[in-house]
Amino acid sequence: MKENMPSLKNFKNLKASSITESVIAISIISICALVAFTIYLNVIKQNKSIHYYNAKHTINFLIEESVQQNDYEDNSYSYNEYTIDKKVGVNKRNHTALLTFTFKSGNKTNVITKLISYNEY
Repeated sequence: MKENMPSLKNFKNLKASSITESVIAISIISICALVAFTIYLNVIKQNKSIHYYNAKHTINFLIEESVQQNDYEDNSYSYNEYTIDKKVGVNKRNHTALLTFTFKSGNKTNVITKLISYNEY
């Protein structure tokens, strides 16, 4: 029967982990968990609807259109899911125009401003 049982003498040389190694390991695991939790909260907090991204895309298109067509007048645009109000402030001395777009999607209102060069024809 003694032949089938492994000898405990072979396990005599194993060393246990020290407390400092355990504290370091727990600290590393805690820091990783904190980073993961922070990233998760940031992703959840930035949960924006598809209408928000559609409005931003439309505003980028309207900015390009304003530059190409020299359209420096206030305007309002209505779409199914959101509305966009365009306000223009022209600084003729510096040849710049400040485009301010306010878009409303549901109960949220966001503002995007863009400074562009102003060419008077």
